[in-house]
Amino acid sequence: MTMYTDERRRSEAGIWQEVEFGSYDADIPLWKELAQAADGPVLELGAGAGRVTFEICGRYSTEGGWNGVEVLAVEHDPDLVADLKPEAQRLGLVVRFIEADLEAPETLAVPVKPALAIGPLHVIQMIHPGARRSLLVRLAELCAPDATIALTIVDESTLLSSSVGATQILPDMREFDGWVYSSEPLWVQVGDDALRVRRIRERVSPEGHMEREIHDELLHRVSAEELEEEALAAGIRPAGRRQIRSGPDEADSTVVLLEGPG
Repeated sequence: MTMYTDERRRSEAGIWQEVEFGSYDADIPLWKELAQAADGPVLELGAGAGRVTFEICGRYSTEGGWNGVEVLAVEHDPDLVADLKPEAQRLGLVVRFIEADLEAPETLAVPVKPALAIGPLHVIQMIHPGARRSLLVRLAELCAPDATIALTIVDESTLLSSSVGATQILPDMREFDGWVYSSEPLWVQVGDDALRVRRIRERVSPEGHMEREIHDELLHRVSAEELEEEALAAGIRPAGRRQIRSGPDEADSTVVLLEGPG
């Protein structure tokens, strides 16, 4: 069980993002490495509650002026965007937030051409395969020449064979304004085309009243090889892979590196 306390005002969507993903940081060193090496803005697909955004973006200081990376953070949920904007301001970070639906890549537009596009966690697998292929085409259009595109897919072997899918895993927990939120993974159901990850979400009011619901997350299955083939069809070249080792209670990941049209 991981327990955190946070008194910031947040939407329900933002709270559950924090509960279920806020403590995960195994991938942060890679995103920092890629962002610092990029010669230009970074496009983040699926900003969520800002877990990666706030780690890699730059800030202004009275002493040194601008320092860091320009981030274009894409998020479809308006409640999450409403959470992100004041938090970025509170932290002194400069982020451009873009509301767009990755399931409809034609809605994605950027003010500048990114030198790096990243898809942390399993955001690329939350997109329907047809939309995923369209998104790759759209990224080829939007990104700067020879931009790096880094997309994460879950390592199914660790998701299914390790303790990640076991019921003995203790829930992640956080406290917000006296409410205690917890999310416990129950099982992973494997289908031909998708993985269904089931969690039980509970929240307890300051007075002790409990609310409970089942939450399913659907991940469309795609291998690194398949993603690279789809990228080639979109005019994007494979450029290697990086592995993320997440520890005994989290699935490992493969980051597929791609290079945009030159």
